[in-house]
This record gives sequence, structure tokens and C-alpha cells, in this order.
Amino acid sequence: MKVFQGIYRVWVTILTAAVVLQIFFAGYGAFDAAHKLDKDGSTIDQDGFNASFDPHIATGYFIWLGGIIFLLISFGTRTRSKIFRALGVAGLLTLQVLLAWIGYGVPWVAGGLHPINGFIILGFLGAITYREWKGRAETAEAVPATATPAA
Repeated sequence: MKVFQGIYRVWVTILTAAVVLQIFFAGYGAFDAAHKLDKDGSTIDQDGFNASFDPHIATGYFIWLGGIIFLLISFGTRTRSKIFRALGVAGLLTLQVLLAWIGYGVPWVAGGLHPINGFIILGFLGAITYREWKGRAETAEAVPATATPAA
């Protein structure tokens, strides 16, 4: 059980860092596509556009898979609150993938909500990460020091 708690803590930290990387790749994709337009003043085809966002898309699927693994890890902790938090992460990540798929057809709704949900995911994962590492530090401080015997 303690092993799963440690894995849970590290895994949520990795997921949080991956979401930050994901936001970087979204910005890269947008500016790379704009750069391709500015280069020769023409339009870019679907392949050129997709190439700009390939890192963002691929990382998104890895993060979604990581969220499912995070949920499975949470069951090993046998802690109800950790399981519910991991379930929330998996749900938000699944919603994120659905918003990405729907966003192509309904950009004003799903496409607009996709980045907002991304920041909600980052905040939620960041809060879980903070709670996990803070809890570990508080546990370490709570261990009483051994007193030296009086003479």
C-alpha cells in the first residue's frame, strides 16, 4: 500500500509536468502554423497544419493513457480520496480528448472549451501534486525526535 502511495505521488507529478509540456506544444503548433503562412504568404494544406500540431496530439494521447494508469495506481493506494481524485483526472482527460475530436466540427464550442479544460486539468493535477508532496513533508515533520536521556 505504501509503495502505491509513492508511485501515486510520482505519477501525478509526471502527469502535471506532461500537461505543462502539452501547453508548450499547443503554442508551438499555433506559431509554427502561422510561421508557415508567413514564410511565402500562401496557405498551408492539412498535412502542413497537422505536422505543426503532431507533438501536441501525440502527447495528448499519452497523457490520457497516463491518466488511465493513474486511476489504476490509485486503486492500489486503497484510499478513497485518492481514487476519487484520480477518477476526476481520468474524467477530465477523457473530456479533453472528446473536446478535441468535436472541436474540428464545432470550433466555437468544443474548440473554445478545449484550452479552458486544459487549464482546469493543469490546476487539478497541480493541486493533487502539491497535496501529495506537502503531505509527505508534514508526515516527516510529525515523526517525533528521540529525546536524549537526562543524566
